[in-house]
Amino acid sequence: MRYYTLSCLFFFFLLMITGCKKDDLTPPRDTAPARALGDFIRNNYDLSLFAAALQKAGLLDSLNQTGPFTCFAPDNKAFNDIGITSPRDFDAMNPESLRLLVKYHIFKDRKYVSEFPLQMGNKYATLAGPELYVSVSNLPYADHTPPDQRDLFVNGSLLQPAPKRNVALSNGVIHVVRKPLNFNMPTIQDYLQADTSLSIFVTVMKRCKLWDGLKEKGPFTVFVPDNEVFRRYSITADSAARLDPEKYEAVAFNIYPLALKSKRIFSTDWVQISGTYGPISSMINVGNFAIKLVYDYNWNMGLENVYLNVLDVTTGQLSTNGPSTLHYRNGFTTGADRVTSNGLVHVIDDLLLDPATLRK
Repeated sequence: MRYYTLSCLFFFFLLMITGCKKDDLTPPRDTAPARALGDFIRNNYDLSLFAAALQKAGLLDSLNQTGPFTCFAPDNKAFNDIGITSPRDFDAMNPESLRLLVKYHIFKDRKYVSEFPLQMGNKYATLAGPELYVSVSNLPYADHTPPDQRDLFVNGSLLQPAPKRNVALSNGVIHVVRKPLNFNMPTIQDYLQADTSLSIFVTVMKRCKLWDGLKEKGPFTVFVPDNEVFRRYSITADSAARLDPEKYEAVAFNIYPLALKSKRIFSTDWVQISGTYGPISSMINVGNFAIKLVYDYNWNMGLENVYLNVLDVTTGQLSTNGPSTLHYRNGFTTGADRVTSNGLVHVIDDLLLDPATLRK
């Protein structure tokens, strides 16, 4: 009788455990839950702003279709960091631009982290049409990291760790990204022309005969100081229009579009290839100068450390021809990695080189 009683108690205990167990965010991939991607986003508090954007764009319900889909979803904090704190903030956006934005975060296929090749710039055509770029660090130690735990970046945006990656659903998989992906349909030239806060840079590029190249196929990467930065160096709209580039070393201005060399370089690329202490030859070299793009994420505190260094290639030391350390305008989340149809724009908070130090 005592044995029977103990058996019943044990069975009841098992039922209690089973009844209290919560769903696993990352269940086995061959037994993904019945919930579809659209419903999961709709009912996940941390993704409520992304859900609102999808809803306003008329796409949320379509993510319950067969798929399969891979979705790089910015969480609420990612939207907060670019100034979006309420679903009402999407009302101010052009509906077609919003639709393009959210579709750019999704592509057709089901890709878990371990299935992305261990290399830089893997291309995937999005629902919006244009490609996004997935990079998985190819540092020497990367192949020793468990495949599902590797650092992965989408257009320079860091993928969050488990349980916010590899969220298996009936018609796809969700990975939460550190910041929203920024894509613009026009060329770099069109993008710069449309932003009046960058007009002095546009004038300087025209005076230096670099402007026309920015509408070509590329891809190009351009570092762009805004008007306020130029004015700090006494370069106004008027003086820029009268600029004589022959009076300066070419690198004084052609460093910004990297001398129009075909390169697509996201803000997080260098640290993935070279780590924190890569050689100067692995940096972005233009003339006698090198641009070092530093990115570090403190997982314990949830803090990013992001900046640019300019170095003198001949000495290997920080440049004395201007500020040796720069940042992105209004922070990394908004200033860096602005993708266009023919490259990338990074808006920076200072000049890479002081032209006055490079007069002939």
